[in-house]
Amino acid sequence: MDERHPLLEGSAVNTGSKKIAYNVGGTVLGALVAALAIFGIVQSQNNASIPQENQQVINYNS
Repeated sequence: MDERHPLLEGSAVNTGSKKIAYNVGGTVLGALVAALAIFGIVQSQNNASIPQENQQVINYNS
């Protein structure tokens, strides 16, 4: 019962190298998703510019 993926037909891809390929691919994909998430958070923080308002001046000499 040798079921091969159509794109891998005829290539000598064994289970060990396939597992490594999935691990590497998952790591790259995860890093890309994390980078996009961090970039999105940074952009949303930069766009939310709330001006600083000083309501009261503290006088330490009184």
